[in-house]
Amino acid sequence: MTSPRTTSETRPESGTTGAAAGPPLSGSSNGAPPKVTDGIELIGEYEDSGYKEPPSIARRADGQIIQLPELLFVIAKAADGQHSYEEIAEIATEASGRGVSGENVQFLIDEKLKPLGVIAGENGAQAEQQKVDPLLALRFRVKVVPEGVVHKITTVFYPFFFAPVVLLAVAAFAALDVWLFFFHGIAQPARELVYNPVLLFMLLGLVVVATALHEIGHATAARFGGAKPGVMGAGIYVVWPAFYTDVTDAYRLSRAGRLRTDLGGVYFNALFALGTAAAYFLTGFEPLLVLVLIQNFQILQQLMPFLRLDGYYILSDLTGVPDLFARIKPTLVSALPWRKPDERVTALKPWVRVTVTAWVVLLVPVLLLTFGMMVINAPRIFGTAYDSFFVHLHKADDSFGHGQMAAGSLAGLQMIILTLPALGFVYSSSRASGKAFGGAWRWSEGAPMRRLSVLGTTAAVIAFLGFIWWPNGDYRPIQPGEQGTVQGAISQLQGVPTGRPGLTPERQHELGGAPTVSNEPAPSGGGEQVPGGQTTAPSETTLPATTEGSGTTSEGTTTEGTTTTEPSTTEVTTTP
Repeated sequence: MTSPRTTSETRPESGTTGAAAGPPLSGSSNGAPPKVTDGIELIGEYEDSGYKEPPSIARRADGQIIQLPELLFVIAKAADGQHSYEEIAEIATEASGRGVSGENVQFLIDEKLKPLGVIAGENGAQAEQQKVDPLLALRFRVKVVPEGVVHKITTVFYPFFFAPVVLLAVAAFAALDVWLFFFHGIAQPARELVYNPVLLFMLLGLVVVATALHEIGHATAARFGGAKPGVMGAGIYVVWPAFYTDVTDAYRLSRAGRLRTDLGGVYFNALFALGTAAAYFLTGFEPLLVLVLIQNFQILQQLMPFLRLDGYYILSDLTGVPDLFARIKPTLVSALPWRKPDERVTALKPWVRVTVTAWVVLLVPVLLLTFGMMVINAPRIFGTAYDSFFVHLHKADDSFGHGQMAAGSLAGLQMIILTLPALGFVYSSSRASGKAFGGAWRWSEGAPMRRLSVLGTTAAVIAFLGFIWWPNGDYRPIQPGEQGTVQGAISQLQGVPTGRPGLTPERQHELGGAPTVSNEPAPSGGGEQVPGGQTTAPSETTLPATTEGSGTTSEGTTTEGTTTTEPSTTEVTTTP
């Protein structure tokens, strides 16, 4: 996936930087001198920033990066436990060229720096730290590889980032793609895979290895630039499992160093493809070339800038804006001609503002379509997972009954894995709706008409979800022959008035009732049951056909083919 990087932004309230103008002050400047919290690292100016006035950055002990305006950074740097508020005010006045009083300093420390955990509280106690909860972030993280082990691993791969090696590897990967797609082709590798489907397990294992190598690429690139990579682990991103590497420390690097960190993952995907190709040339084993194809798809997927994958961080570091998702609302509001542009938008350089606005204009419809289709197809998704769960439950029961412990354990593991996307969907949906409702509720506070509109809109959304999610025959598994295309997804919108857009009655009729697999009788002779009611001989395995979107038309026939499932690559989100 990507590598999580967490950053928060702090801006002083207007009026707090002047000599006498400022909000009401609290406390006394005669107390103990303020001191920076243990573990805080004051890094300095954020290099190649997209802001008109570049912020400074600090890193907390928990790894979170904090953006601070120049004045707050100067105050934090002077707060060494020796200087009083008045002495810090003199230092801040000289550094910023603005008149700052001791009371101003105390106010900024109490209201800004202490809540962020930058300045220690009374008696050196650390205040409860504000945590960033970014949109579409990795959840349920589990640390797998400790920081010390990551350091040792990156030592092995460090030489791959020397300039001559990078140039040679990129040129070799380009040549490999030209040879594969324009001369050799992918038909024979696919044919070998179809006739030997057991090789899918081998490919899946190697894809997992490539995904782990992708994360090592991010960590090694960060270290090569002078940053310190953190732990590696796994979690759930939106609805699917993903790996991640903490490279938050890359914020201390220049734009070139940050971009190297962002691209380190896909670079290692390319290296893995080259290693796979070398194995093919030595053995002539055609299915290995399918891995090269998969790596190309993973690279393209990672470079898309719409989720917190590598492409998102590449765009973020090119523009010098750390958290682009935080700019969505300000950018949309600032586009309204009757609204004053938000400070978070006007603070950006002109070309950065144009770039971020263009990104938001593209992102919003993509996210609306993606999550809209998830909501519409939720009955089919859960119906398929439910049916598959009982298919594997029957396999586990049969395997354990015949003393086949390995096969039974594998079926049990697949049952567990099946629950992850479902849990991810429920969690992501509830969290997104909770954030939306909470924001609307705060927006309507003290305004009866706004509060009434929020309640009415919420009731309408709940009624709509109940209308399309109420069990009325559409909780049926995805069938062989359905493809799940974009045009099919869009055409599902026409089925919304029926209350079951994921599977209209007409579509269900075309699919022969959309039968389940788990309720079909077990085949005789030890054959294995497969989707669609077909059976295979004990020595054969038939791959399911590709699927077609629920909203597309069909002649009622089944298309044979293969589907390859790629595990999500990890996160350079680099935002824990």
